[in-house]
Amino acid sequence: MKSDDKKRTRLEAMRHVLSLYDYPDKDFELVAHADPKILGPAAQVFEHGESTTRDFPVL
Repeated sequence: MKSDDKKRTRLEAMRHVLSLYDYPDKDFELVAHADPKILGPAAQVFEHGESTTRDFPVL
């Protein structure tokens, strides 16, 4: 996920999670299509020169 707009990013995250599960009265038009400018494969979301990997601390 990549966005300078936190509200849109949160909505896209919720939309993605809701699209993964079946539930009563699911509106496929609302949850089926994520915004490709915000949510997508790292190779497509990251800009040229940005790293697609991160070092996470070992716990």
